[in-house]
Amino acid sequence: MAVERPLPIPDSDELFSVLGPSPLRTLYGWLYRRKSGNPPTETELQMFMADAMGEAPDDCERRLTELGRHFDIAWTDDGSGARQIELKGWSDSAPSAGELEISSRLRAEVLMSHRCFQCGRTPKDHHVVLDVDCKIPQSWGGGTEIENLQPMCEECIEGKRDYFQSFDALADKIRLAINYEEPQRRIGELLLAFGEEWVRSDVLAMVASAQEYQEDWQRRLRDLRFLGWDYEYKKRTLDGSGRVWAFYRLKQAAEWPGNIHGAISAEAQRRKELKKG
Repeated sequence: MAVERPLPIPDSDELFSVLGPSPLRTLYGWLYRRKSGNPPTETELQMFMADAMGEAPDDCERRLTELGRHFDIAWTDDGSGARQIELKGWSDSAPSAGELEISSRLRAEVLMSHRCFQCGRTPKDHHVVLDVDCKIPQSWGGGTEIENLQPMCEECIEGKRDYFQSFDALADKIRLAINYEEPQRRIGELLLAFGEEWVRSDVLAMVASAQEYQEDWQRRLRDLRFLGWDYEYKKRTLDGSGRVWAFYRLKQAAEWPGNIHGAISAEAQRRKELKKG
């Protein structure tokens, strides 16, 4: 039985918050457009997944199972013996907002270090309770792949959640920023989203590493100056803790070139030749 609430529109922020940057959004959009009196057959589904998603017929059942964690997917007979697939609504077992849906195996893998990623405390020595945390919150578009998960104690998770909630008003813009392919653009778009507000370095680092870990994300930040962007920097202590944090704020933005990496390399070479001259 489906939960009675409207289905999210394809390409909407609501759908992104549920499925993240997953190929499932492509499959969902197709089923959504076919749900009114024209549900596809199993054969049509296999052809669509091969053409639009580049996936094999054997992947159909798996993809529908993944989609079925959130939505009610019904299999019916069209009268000729062919099976049809219909998107009917929300699943009554769909995870609630903020609930982290991962397998017990993945949970065990994340917690294997037995140590909080942030404070370093352990259950054995400090009697803390560890849980699985998303480095990039799901409300920002973060997924549940292993690269986005980390072990954290309940106290650190609560503190991090309180801090990140202060940016809830910008969650839509942050979700857009983290989906660009180039780390430089993810950083630039995030600074642009914050406007005149200062952005703490750990937030920039997480968005820079949204699709692949950036060991030297500060270098990716400096790359922006090769593209006509500029920013300012300051340090300050927060909450009387004595810990000093770095903050960044955008001063100037510019249009993105078609080839960001190529434009950075070309400008670096140009400056190098000017310096020689």
